Amino acid sequence: MFINKMRRVTVLAVLLLFTLCSAAYAATSTDLLDVLPGEQGDVLTRSEFCAMLVKSAGLQPTDKAAQLPGDVKADAWYADDIQILISANILRNSADNTVKPDRPITQAEAVALIARTLGLPQIPAPEIDQLAVSNNHWAFNDYSWMVSEDLINQVDPQKVLTPQDGADLLTHVFGTAEQCKEIIDKMEAANKDITSMRMTGEMDMQMNMRETTEIADMPPSISAKASMETELVMDKGLHMIAETSLPTGEDQAPQSLTIEQYMTNDGMFMGIPDPETKKVTWAKIPSDVLPNMMELIKQQANPLPDEIKNMFHYRYLGEEKLADRNAYKLAYYGEIKDLTKMMAAFGQLGGQLQQVLEQSQGILESITYVGTMYVDKETYLPLSTSNYSVVTCANEFQNQPMPIETMRIGYDFTFSDYNASMDIVLPKEALNAEEISLPAPNADSETVPTTPEQ
Repeated sequence: MFINKMRRVTVLAVLLLFTLCSAAYAATSTDLLDVLPGEQGDVLTRSEFCAMLVKSAGLQPTDKAAQLPGDVKADAWYADDIQILISANILRNSADNTVKPDRPITQAEAVALIARTLGLPQIPAPEIDQLAVSNNHWAFNDYSWMVSEDLINQVDPQKVLTPQDGADLLTHVFGTAEQCKEIIDKMEAANKDITSMRMTGEMDMQMNMRETTEIADMPPSISAKASMETELVMDKGLHMIAETSLPTGEDQAPQSLTIEQYMTNDGMFMGIPDPETKKVTWAKIPSDVLPNMMELIKQQANPLPDEIKNMFHYRYLGEEKLADRNAYKLAYYGEIKDLTKMMAAFGQLGGQLQQVLEQSQGILESITYVGTMYVDKETYLPLSTSNYSVVTCANEFQNQPMPIETMRIGYDFTFSDYNASMDIVLPKEALNAEEISLPAPNADSETVPTTPEQ
């Protein structure tokens, strides 16, 4: 059961990361001060900031409206905005069912609301060494990401914001959304014409186990690294060579393995070397274990549904020279916290992507994304992307404890050779490989995977 859960969580998480991190935008932020009724005061209230946040981030009402707090009247000018934020779990009621709409808002409160809107991870940003707020401050995690992503310039948690302060902060975070939308729309159109490409890069993954996990010799966290070189031909398949670094145990150096993988119309094949003899054994992955990878690859060119796009926010970071290309640089943020809604949105695409999402029900609780990408200014094709994501697992799955609490996945990839002439040809050893025995994604058995005899 444990092996099956680990495999399923890993496959689903990585597939969803690559599927979702390539598109979305938020509404534009304009004339935020015009949101406020009447004359502006000297300080910005919590309700006023909430109304400005809803407009600047382009937030929309959900299917199921939240109940208003006890201190918000239904006919209040900001009632709908409060309802939208509570429904999205951005604004949270106090223990006494109030949100104190007339109280001046502090910078820390504003930062927390923005961080939840963007879906920033609820762990400290990995690049933060020092911060002008203690690490036991209730908003420390939010501040760490806001500072590391240049979303805020000066840290002053107790500062009470003025209306202009609030408008400036929100415009800095959300104000380039319309510009990003134009770039993303053109990138989406360019992606439809891709016939082939190459991708090189590195991936880091860390699995953090729950403290209650009772598995012999299981460390509190498991880390792995991989360097990958990939060729993709849309109608032929994918060929990948991955140099992996896997943990071997305490006080032992990580073990390096070079794994070769093909995903073609003939199936999915892996060549794995024996750690001692280095002899490569090829195996075919059963077709009922994973979705049809070729169909998933082809679906990458399909536009994402608007419901999914609206879960993400983009920032325009200017133009830069990347290698010999002029490029737009964009930052993106998002959180998938309603997998049921995501499945309904992807239902219109159907096929194997829908199958992946159905398998994720009950396993994954949420996925957060923080990343940057470079887009070729001439062709509007992606040149590179860097992403850091946190995958949070459910406490239980099928009435059994889920041993993995979170997965932290970071990757840096460079894309090149778009539409170049290339071919994907299975080696004879792979084509003749035996099919390995693995439990199906919905199986509950303790079957241990086996490989062909070497």
